Amino acid sequence: MPNLKELAGRVVRDLSVSVEAAPSITFSDPDKEGYVKILIQDHSGMFVGFTVDPSASEAEILYEMAYRISDAYVELYAVGLPVVPGTERPANPKIVAHEVFWEDPNESGTWSCPVGSYK
Repeated sequence: MPNLKELAGRVVRDLSVSVEAAPSITFSDPDKEGYVKILIQDHSGMFVGFTVDPSASEAEILYEMAYRISDAYVELYAVGLPVVPGTERPANPKIVAHEVFWEDPNESGTWSCPVGSYK
């Protein structure tokens, strides 16, 4: 099973480049179907939650986390992150050959960055 905390840490590192916020992230034990609940909570007590299937591939889990955690930042902090360099557009996650990248949703192929390496 992939290390969920490490994968979530990659995503949060990328989003923290632009926002000083540091939400807490907690993980439940797997439920009866095997899914893990992930709860992202800011300092005010607001939270966003979602589930992941830890039996999925690491790329699939990282993609789901990149998608869901960046959405949580929109809910918690009213900002879309990470931002495509030189624009105000938030990047979208995409799986390419078993790896997950941030990419510009408006200009496919012009900019991408592996999740966890955004600067």
